[in-house]
Amino acid sequence: MIVTRTEFLLDSILPKSTRLAIRFTCILVLLIAPHFLSQARAAASPVTPILTSLNFPVSLRFTPDGRIFFTEKNTGHIRIVLQNGTLLATPFATVSPIFTDGEAGLLGIALDPSFSSNGYVYVYYTDRDPQNYTHGHIRRYTAAGNTGADPVSIFNVTSSAPNTIYHNGGYVKFGPDGELYAQVGEFHQGSQAQKQGTMDGKMLRMNPDGSVPSDNPFPGSLVWALGIRNAFGFDFDSSNGRFIATEAGPGSDDEINIIVKGGNYGWPTCTGPCNPHNPAFIDPIVDFKSIVTPTGIATVEPNVYYFGEWNSGDLVRLNLTSTGSVVSMTEVYTQSGGIISVELGPNGKLYYSSPNGIYSLNTQFLIPQPSSFPFLVLIAIATVGATAAATTAVYLLIRRRSKHSVIPLPIKKMPLTWPHISFDR
Repeated sequence: MIVTRTEFLLDSILPKSTRLAIRFTCILVLLIAPHFLSQARAAASPVTPILTSLNFPVSLRFTPDGRIFFTEKNTGHIRIVLQNGTLLATPFATVSPIFTDGEAGLLGIALDPSFSSNGYVYVYYTDRDPQNYTHGHIRRYTAAGNTGADPVSIFNVTSSAPNTIYHNGGYVKFGPDGELYAQVGEFHQGSQAQKQGTMDGKMLRMNPDGSVPSDNPFPGSLVWALGIRNAFGFDFDSSNGRFIATEAGPGSDDEINIIVKGGNYGWPTCTGPCNPHNPAFIDPIVDFKSIVTPTGIATVEPNVYYFGEWNSGDLVRLNLTSTGSVVSMTEVYTQSGGIISVELGPNGKLYYSSPNGIYSLNTQFLIPQPSSFPFLVLIAIATVGATAAATTAVYLLIRRRSKHSVIPLPIKKMPLTWPHISFDR
């Protein structure tokens, strides 16, 4: 009866164009509501698990054909995820012997820029010699399908003290110049970071075969930059040639740095902003006073970077000016267990690893406004409603002005009574 009376009143009072507009509004709301509701649901969970229940995936790289190569810190396995998301049961290769105490283990991985033709896969790992000195190695494999063959050692660094388990570095990546860059920690021996003659506490740059490039800043040395404490994450911004890297401080002063050829970043002489003490040192662009332990960092567009934090599990968006000043830093997601590697995939999505899995996040995701869905629906309703009201007003005005020339139709009067409505409580 409610519907019948309402329809009768609408048919009796409103012109046909207005009735159609009102019905159109209802249909529009029904059509657009699922779209915005689905967007709200997607926005509420921007992260998609790629694989879970993994054994400490540390670094990952993407092949041109869509596979994901990643390293497991404690097993020594190099694993492959196929294009359809399937994890191959048999590892690409297993590094042995390997030392995995503390921060040591199978750490970084890099694919040769000519991987499609030569199949070269590089990994950074640690082992121990009989005197308990820690060694950092880079080994190259040649991919034969999904199997690694012909291992070749191209790099070896030895800790300056025995029994070290921390500050191993181990992140590796090819730069836009085709050279292989590697972070090497100071193996918990801070004084080594300021010695040009050692590779401890340095950012290194080498030819793909491990030899020294002729244009490195220190002749005959792999050292590209020095004064680095404990780092695991860097990337290159092709839009401006920027080389950006993360670094963990001691009890404070975690950092994000712009790495330059021959640059000195102060450790252990100072932490955080060092330039006031010694103009030879380069200050970080971000200095964290609380300990967050920044890890992987990836360029997602010019001057925009995402980096992970191990302690907090935060994934953070960093926006810089063209000169390297901070515009903003925004937390976009928090991952339980912490974040290790952060990489931009070939599909435009951001990928990162945690101790038990690999996840992706759409870099185009916009933080939703709580009122976005109702607001858009109200706009639609108001727009059509205004049209209906205008149409009704014009109709009534014309009808009023035409009352002497048009014979009014009789309208059957009905009592305006509201039906009783009850709600379950």
